[in-house]
Amino acid sequence: MTEVNLGELSSAVVPYVSAAVAAYGGAVIQRVTDQAVDGGADVTVGCGRRLLARLVTSRRGLQVSEAVRELADDPADEASLALVRAQVLKAVTADPELASDLRGMVAQAQPAGDRYSVTVSSSSGFQIGSHNIQATTM
Repeated sequence: MTEVNLGELSSAVVPYVSAAVAAYGGAVIQRVTDQAVDGGADVTVGCGRRLLARLVTSRRGLQVSEAVRELADDPADEASLALVRAQVLKAVTADPELASDLRGMVAQAQPAGDRYSVTVSSSSGFQIGSHNIQATTM
């Protein structure tokens, strides 16, 4: 795996981690290391929980945990988000098995379908997505 791919992987992991931080707040590290699965968590938070659980057991688990705790103090702080991204990048760079595990987890979390490529011209209205209803009157 090249450095660019690791950077993309770490960037793909951060939104899930951030969702888990937003859901669990300061207790995020405790929540991700609990064995019980949080049945109330949505798919994104659940994936973030699993990603974090794997990250905190890696060789750089302590550094990742500290960065995540800092993000939990202020989930909107761009510097803290960048610190988490940097720690994830360092973790996957140091451990190819971790990188492979995280790549698989992110791939499973990506929704199948509902991906569109749309070109619209000379239209009075359009919709993108599934299960939409549109009534156009002129």
